[in-house]
Amino acid sequence: MNHKNYEYLKEQLLYSGFGNGLEDSLKDNLQRQPEGFQLLFQTGMGKGRIRAELNFSRSSQSDMYFFNSYRLEIVPQGTEQRRAQLFYVNGRDRYTLKEAYNLMHGRSVFKELSNRQGDRYEAWVQLDLKTMDINGNHRFRQFHKNYGFDLQSELDRYPIRELEMPDRRQDLIDALQLGNRQPVTMELEKGETRLYLQANPQFKVLNVYDENGIRQEFLGPEKGMDLTMEKTDRKKLSTGELSEAKKKIHGRKRGLGG
Repeated sequence: MNHKNYEYLKEQLLYSGFGNGLEDSLKDNLQRQPEGFQLLFQTGMGKGRIRAELNFSRSSQSDMYFFNSYRLEIVPQGTEQRRAQLFYVNGRDRYTLKEAYNLMHGRSVFKELSNRQGDRYEAWVQLDLKTMDINGNHRFRQFHKNYGFDLQSELDRYPIRELEMPDRRQDLIDALQLGNRQPVTMELEKGETRLYLQANPQFKVLNVYDENGIRQEFLGPEKGMDLTMEKTDRKKLSTGELSEAKKKIHGRKRGLGG
């Protein structure tokens, strides 16, 4: 067995998000020296479970092995759909387990990528979960910088306490670029409120959710402006009633009463 190769692959598994629970299986396969092999990874993530098949191949010119890709499957929980997708860890574009998990839940990830000529560039990446190719994989969509979504400018529209602290601000940006639905504290008229943000570069906005996962609508860019009614309340109103309700809310924000 090539011990340097083993140590390298062990670190690659760790930094790709698969931890160190596969080390014994990895060593066993490297000692047997097959042409290629797979390792099975399972764990809980979020409110459900995931399963991944990790693909390794042997070099045609040496005893080195390469961790090439993994097929990630979301195990259904309740009404959640079963999904599977192949992600690469060698080559031009590499995805960690956390990034892959977020992509498979319809979220966007900010990545440094490369084109066929090897030139590097940055873009937001999202899976098109409505379509699949002949291999059963979803197509990747990209939103480049010139598309017009500016995460930092969008964050500054909101009264987020974490933005007042430089280290917490960067942590928030990093988490959103990873594709996380990230908790924040907003200073609203009703007081400090725990909410969750998710980057949505396709529509050049941040999605805002409450603790129950219900999406909220923010009224405006000014500090201190509150959230609108939750969806469950909005559905009870007719179009005219909803318009009138919004006028009253805006009136209160301007100190007009009502």
